[in-house]
Amino acid sequence: MTVRQLLETIDSAELAEWLAYDQIEPFGPQREDLRAGLICSTVANHSMSPPRRPRRPSDYMLFAHEPGQAFDAPVLLADPKSHSDLIRQAIFGVKPS
Repeated sequence: MTVRQLLETIDSAELAEWLAYDQIEPFGPQREDLRAGLICSTVANHSMSPPRRPRRPSDYMLFAHEPGQAFDAPVLLADPKSHSDLIRQAIFGVKPS
């Protein structure tokens, strides 16, 4: 489903509710990675005798941020066209026209 199709079927209030719900109870790929990391770390910690260093779920999550690691600040441009060009270039590698 595209963003346009999504916005045709739900209004911005419902979309805001889903975004708020995701902040309380995350779902999607990040949560799935956490679940897989929990399983992997549990098996690894149980299998090691004695454990050298307890494994954490983030040890098995490809894109997990370490505690205290700084996130990149968002890039917000005043001009919508420039912002669109930047997104296109970042995602698709398309140079601005």
